[in-house]
Amino acid sequence: MKQRHKFESIVAETLLIPLYYRAKESRRKNPILNDKVAEGLVDSLEYDYSRFDGAKLSEVGCVVRGWFFDRAVRRFIGKHADAVVVNVGCGLDTRFQRIGDGKAVFYDMDLPEVIALRRELIPEQPGNPYIAASLLDAGWLDDLRRRHPDAHFIFVVEGVLMYFYEKQVKTFLHHVAERFGGGELWFDVCGTMMSRHGVKPDSLREHEAQIRSGLSDGRLVEQWEPRLRLLEQANYMNLKSATKLFSVLLAS
Repeated sequence: MKQRHKFESIVAETLLIPLYYRAKESRRKNPILNDKVAEGLVDSLEYDYSRFDGAKLSEVGCVVRGWFFDRAVRRFIGKHADAVVVNVGCGLDTRFQRIGDGKAVFYDMDLPEVIALRRELIPEQPGNPYIAASLLDAGWLDDLRRRHPDAHFIFVVEGVLMYFYEKQVKTFLHHVAERFGGGELWFDVCGTMMSRHGVKPDSLREHEAQIRSGLSDGRLVEQWEPRLRLLEQANYMNLKSATKLFSVLLAS
């Protein structure tokens, strides 16, 4: 029997968008991203996912974004035997299940409502503890630093920051930078034109969630927070995997 969940937060409900696209991609022949757990979750949750089927740009973006961040985390884990991976605003993401190596610790962090749902659908297991907190609070970051005083941290903030105002994003960046020198922080954003003119990604056009901020040049982050240095930035649609997937979706 499928489970119906009523979300208290408008933004929390958006976690179903990347979940559905990962599951859909995983079922495709020769997928860019394999996610059997996402397939099972989509099958177990009662929801009208068809509302997302026409949003080809978002579908490509979510799938390629997941692949891109998986690659970054794999590289980091390969360089650091004491790696700690922190998935901020995790939703129902399954990165630990996809690429966990049995050595790195993977923390999944989100609002209490989301973590409660995660614990019901994806129970915690050794090496993958959950954190129920707000991105805007610093206490959970202090706790992580105390738990792993000598570890190397990588933070992944996937499909999250666009729902926060620029001032809030800057505060979060400051909190991370002052506590985790030598670590890495990976995140995605919408462009400034989208945020300024109220343009939503195609998957959100019928949804109440609003885009609150945007960024078109990652180098600006170095001005916001001098302790941060830009390692890499990319436009998903310029990646070969995105071009290939988009061609497949248009032909389907």
